[in-house]
Amino acid sequence: MDSLHSGITYDDSRIRQFEEEKRGTVIDEQSIELQKLNWFAMEKRIMGLVEKLNLSNILSVAEEILKEDLVAGRGLFCQAVMKSQLKYPESSNIYAALVAIINSEFPDCGLLLVKRVVLRFKLAHDSGDKKLIEATSKFLAHLVNQGVVYELLACDVLMLLLGNPSSDNVEFAVGFCTRCGLLLQNFAPHKLRQIFGEFLRVLRKGEVGKRVQVMILKLFSVKKSRFRNYPSVVDELDDIVDVDEQVTHDVSLLMHEIYPENSVDEFNPNLEFDYGHEIRNGRTVRIWCEDVEDGDEVSSDDVAKFEDDFGEKIG
Repeated sequence: MDSLHSGITYDDSRIRQFEEEKRGTVIDEQSIELQKLNWFAMEKRIMGLVEKLNLSNILSVAEEILKEDLVAGRGLFCQAVMKSQLKYPESSNIYAALVAIINSEFPDCGLLLVKRVVLRFKLAHDSGDKKLIEATSKFLAHLVNQGVVYELLACDVLMLLLGNPSSDNVEFAVGFCTRCGLLLQNFAPHKLRQIFGEFLRVLRKGEVGKRVQVMILKLFSVKKSRFRNYPSVVDELDDIVDVDEQVTHDVSLLMHEIYPENSVDEFNPNLEFDYGHEIRNGRTVRIWCEDVEDGDEVSSDDVAKFEDDFGEKIG
């Protein structure tokens, strides 16, 4: 997978609008205006990094994302990952591995993402949105496989789908069980037996069409082989997070209230957080000017002042 995201574009109109509004003014580095600009810039950086994610660059992308302020920007990270995963659900295992890496350093990011994906899955199931059910169930399966969330969630998903055994729901359950079966066999064998009992009940009652019945029979064959050809995690993503650093969350479909924390998706002024890294990382210091001429760039005296203020060399 050389490129996943050639079709995704980032709308930076908010940054352009903000720059236009502030043209002709010099922005103090501690001002709310600059915090807001840096927030939008961080949003763009995170989205850009997630957009270029693939199997070969996952570690370098994760390293760059970890440089961002993911305490304040956890909502931005979740938005970026969920948007890209929905567009490319066949790469759900790669997005889940990225989440696992970030989750090991910032567990709040992983927990928030799991909760939002669960809410999206429940919404899709309730509305009968087949495309969304398929995409979110794939993501949940791989989040379980990567140890971001406990296997109880996988059992919840399967029992929900099999509890309303339409042909579509059972087909989704077969696919989900194929992805998570090996992990459930190793960590929740009693639950797996219960789930296959439900598949057998559906099969014997003839509640689904012939095509789905054949899928169920093939699933029993896969189980008999102990999911030999269906690893939970591909070799390239196996052990991507050290077991000692892994953080696993307890989230269930049966939880009465799951809060998506939508407020963290928006800019909130807070002087304790550094939304941008332009100065610290040697990026351009932004100063807006009317009719900027060649000689009106940041001077060496300005750079020296910033170096004194931050105690670091710029550039």
